[in-house]
Amino acid sequence: MKRLFIAISSLCLFAFGCSSPKPFEIKDVCSQAEGTKAVLQGYLSLPKTIDTIQLRKGGAITAVGYQLFLMTKADATGDAVKVTIWTSDKSEPNKIKPLPANYSWNDLLVYTEKGQEVTAGKEIKVTGETVPDEKTKCSVSVTKIEVP
Repeated sequence: MKRLFIAISSLCLFAFGCSSPKPFEIKDVCSQAEGTKAVLQGYLSLPKTIDTIQLRKGGAITAVGYQLFLMTKADATGDAVKVTIWTSDKSEPNKIKPLPANYSWNDLLVYTEKGQEVTAGKEIKVTGETVPDEKTKCSVSVTKIEVP
């Protein structure tokens, strides 16, 4: 019985990553190891040009992720970390509404885990995992969006 418990515990820790996300300051999250599960609070900033990530299956694009910046201040100043949020035109939880070609600050709309709509200038709390990024050292791949 003791061996079974140890085996199950090991499987949980190593195969499924049972660790809980931990809160970090935006300025500190990129000093964590790749794969760290993090909780961050801040304000989304729309850069002039948005980098995207596209997932493809059979040659067709199945998902698009926007790479934005989560900032410490609502006026897009202070510390920043790049975050990837996946798009959805169906108001899906933890997603961002696709932006038009000539987007503005007023076009920013994200959906929380509970389905709330959050617009530009509102503070959000995101949960995600740190991943490497060529341009900014690290990025956080967002899996959960909340209102603090």
